[in-house]
Amino acid sequence: MYTRCPQCQTVFRITAAQLKARDGMVRCGRCRHVFGADQHLMPKPARSTVKSTPATPRKRAASKKVVVEPGNVAVPVESIAPPFPAETSERKVAPSPLVRRRPVRTRTIYWAAGWVLLLLLLAGQTLIFYGYDFARQTPTLRPMIETLCAPLPCRKLPPIDMRHMDLVETQVAPHPRYDKALRIKATLVNRADTVQPYPLLEVSLIDSQGQLVARRAYQPREYLSRPEAIQKGLPPQVAVNVQLDITSPGAQASGYEVLLLPSE
Repeated sequence: MYTRCPQCQTVFRITAAQLKARDGMVRCGRCRHVFGADQHLMPKPARSTVKSTPATPRKRAASKKVVVEPGNVAVPVESIAPPFPAETSERKVAPSPLVRRRPVRTRTIYWAAGWVLLLLLLAGQTLIFYGYDFARQTPTLRPMIETLCAPLPCRKLPPIDMRHMDLVETQVAPHPRYDKALRIKATLVNRADTVQPYPLLEVSLIDSQGQLVARRAYQPREYLSRPEAIQKGLPPQVAVNVQLDITSPGAQASGYEVLLLPSE
C-alpha cells in the first residue's frame, strides 16, 4: 500500500500494521508533516520516466512527476519524539515579575481608606470647635453631640440664654375636673435669633403672709403635651402656650409665682 504526504506530495510505502498504529496517523520522513495515512491512500505508482519531447510552448503541458523514494517510509507518530517537550504537572514555571507588583485594586483600597480617615479627622475637629453651635441651631442633634463629645475635648454646650427667654403670661386656677388640683397656664417666648431648649418651669405657692408653702421646678416633659417638641426646641420669636397640672396645697396657699430657670 502507498500513501501520499499532502504537504510535500511524496509517496511512501506503508503497511497494514502502520495503519493500525495511532489510528493511521503517521509523520512524513521527508518534511516531518503529520497526516492521516488512511485518508491519502493511493495505488502503486508506475515507475516510468517522463521523456522530454520537443513541443511548442503553447502545446507544452507541464507534467508532474510522481516521486517514489524507496528509502522514505512513513513512520507512525508514536515513534517520533515530539518537537517540544510535553508539559507535566511537575514542571515548575518561574513566576512572572508582574505578579510581584501590588495590584491596582489594593492601591485603590488604600487610597479610599486614607480619604475616609481624613474625613473623620475633619469631622472630629468640626465637632470639637463647632459642635455646640450645631446643638444650638438644631436641638434634636444635642443628645448625639453630647454622646460624641464625651471622649473628645469638645467645647461645652452653652446653657439656655435666659436673657432672651420671657414668660409673658401666667394663670393659676382650680382644675376643671379634679378636686384638690390646680391648673397652671403660661406663655413662653424665645426672643433669641436661634432655637433654644425649653427651660425649667418653677412654681412657688405662698400664703397670705407671703411665706413659702410649696415650690418645685418642672421639666419640659411635664408641661409640654407633645414630647417631640422637646427635641425640636423652642423656636425663635414664637410664643408657645404650656399647661401644667399640680396638686393643690389647700386653703393655706393664697398666691403663686412662676419663674423660668435654665435646664442645665
